[in-house]
Amino acid sequence: MRITWLGIAALLAAGSIPAAASTPSSGGIRAVASSASAGIRVLRTRQPVRHIAADGSRVAVATTTDKQSICDRIVVWSPTKRSSVSFKTGVCNDVSTIDDIWGLALAGKTALWLEAGGGNWIELGVFSHTLGSKKTKLVSPSASYSLSAYESYNYGPYSFLGNLFGAGNLLVFNSWTACMEVPVGWEGATCPQSASGGDPVMLYSNQKLFKVAKGKGVEIASAPNTQIGVTGIVSVGSDRDAVAVAPAVVAVDAKRIAAQNPDGSVTIYSAKGAVLQSIPIPSGTFSGFALQDSQLVTIRDDKLELYNVSSGRLVKTISVAAGSRLRDLQNGLAVYVSKLKVHVLRLSDKRGVTYSPPGKGTVDAQIEPSGLFYSYNTKSEVYLMRFPNTKSPGRVVFVPYAKVLKELG
Repeated sequence: MRITWLGIAALLAAGSIPAAASTPSSGGIRAVASSASAGIRVLRTRQPVRHIAADGSRVAVATTTDKQSICDRIVVWSPTKRSSVSFKTGVCNDVSTIDDIWGLALAGKTALWLEAGGGNWIELGVFSHTLGSKKTKLVSPSASYSLSAYESYNYGPYSFLGNLFGAGNLLVFNSWTACMEVPVGWEGATCPQSASGGDPVMLYSNQKLFKVAKGKGVEIASAPNTQIGVTGIVSVGSDRDAVAVAPAVVAVDAKRIAAQNPDGSVTIYSAKGAVLQSIPIPSGTFSGFALQDSQLVTIRDDKLELYNVSSGRLVKTISVAAGSRLRDLQNGLAVYVSKLKVHVLRLSDKRGVTYSPPGKGTVDAQIEPSGLFYSYNTKSEVYLMRFPNTKSPGRVVFVPYAKVLKELG
């Protein structure tokens, strides 16, 4: 699907995870397991966790730090095999630049991530690394934008990359460019043509969908230019940027790609880019999508909606807490995050179980046939920025699938 580690004790909603002796692993990582915890294992990272992306029995973890001259890392952990692999990224902190990992995906043995770095100009690149390989590959075209983006009379043309997703052997991402059209006689146009009305508009062009094949990004679909009113734009890197892209990848399964259009509707593509289905989802405020087999799930306007992919029809609506973010779907179990808690919801009967990580800051989660993965940090993001030398603040917890089912009842 979409950041090095020691021994642990952590708390779950059902109780505590007993501490156990740690076994060293590659990249300075140790995983903890206990028979009393029914196969639950925990990974502790030397750097804070920023993103996780699971596929099958593995989870990729992007760890980042504000510590100078230290590079962010990707860890690929297989808790059932008690093994892990760790490698550096090109994101190495410097006092004069902005450097970070902005996206992460995993498909089989290949991790895909988005690197952002630079000063007044941000350079973007999508990179991949396959387990067993010594090389990290740049798979995307070049992209860049200015920090002055969205300021009056100073937008574009800029290019962007984003929306990384993976499953099975399928890894995909988007690229697009943006500039501002202004009415005739106005100053500050960054597009060659003028706006046709009395207000400025953003023009999104070169909107492309890429699949990673043999270490390269291959274009498999594209879309016509899209115009959106400037008043609807929030900031660079926001969800609004991603939605403006058509097709904007929002979810994948092993053989298909779900891409959202600016009007809210979703198009289902094959792995080769052929259009398979169109699902007329109304516009609204979206917070995540997930796709598997005949089910497409989204959270729209604080309601979880289940759609049948074959018919395109809405099957079920379930209310969730305001601000919930949908993160994944597996065999009818939807996973979403709300107020630093991880929720697993069975769509068939609406039964749920909640996991309450004991940490601070961002919580993320993914679910696979092997089980549930969720991440957190022991300290808040503000604390970790002030004290980048904090020892091993990151956590990733693995809960076997059978245990999740047992807790659901």
